[in-house]
Amino acid sequence: MGNEKALGNFIGLMGEARERIAELQEYIDNHMNTSPDEINWGNCGSAEYLLAQLTELTDWAYNRGEYA
Repeated sequence: MGNEKALGNFIGLMGEARERIAELQEYIDNHMNTSPDEINWGNCGSAEYLLAQLTELTDWAYNRGEYA
């Protein structure tokens, strides 16, 4: 019975994770909500930060890098 509650919670959390991933996909597809004419080095820093965070998550999920 405890597993049913855990399963329900897990499914809910995965749904929220999918929503966040969809939001990030839209953000990336829209060039981080920046016009190509407005790109500067600050935007490059933001893109680098985003990539570092995503790399951290994918390395954790797939046991790569420091998680191997």
